[in-house]
Amino acid sequence: MLPGVGVFGTSLTARVIIPLLKDEGFAVKALWGRTQEEAEELAKEMSVPFYTSRIDEVLLHQDVDLVCINLPPPLTRQIAVKTLGEQPRPPQPLPRSVHLSSCSLQHTHEGHLFAPHDAAHRDSGSPGTKPV
Repeated sequence: MLPGVGVFGTSLTARVIIPLLKDEGFAVKALWGRTQEEAEELAKEMSVPFYTSRIDEVLLHQDVDLVCINLPPPLTRQIAVKTLGEQPRPPQPLPRSVHLSSCSLQHTHEGHLFAPHDAAHRDSGSPGTKPV
C-alpha cells in the first residue's frame, strides 16, 4: 500500500499535484492552507478528508506518511525542517517505486516531497526527474 500524503499549499501547483497523486494511487489524506477557509475550499474541491491551517496538524496526522510542500522557499524550509524532525511513530519503509523529487511551476513556488519518518531524505531535482 502506498503512503498517505499530506499536501502543503493551495496554489495552482497543489491543484495539479493532488489529482496526479491520486491518479498514481496515493491517498491524499490532509491539506494545509494559509487560512482555514483556503484549506477548506480546496479540500472540498479535491475531496481531501482533512484540512487545516496548522502545520503540526498535518505532520502529526495519523494517516500522513509523506508530505508534498508547494510553498514559497521560506515556508518550504520551515516545514521541511519540522517534517524531518518529527518522529511520532516508528519509521515506515517507503515502497521502492516512490521517488522523492522536486518540481517547480513558478519561480516563487517549489514543490518538494518529503518522507517525514525517513531520515535519508534525497533531493533529486535533476532534469528528467518525474515527480510523484
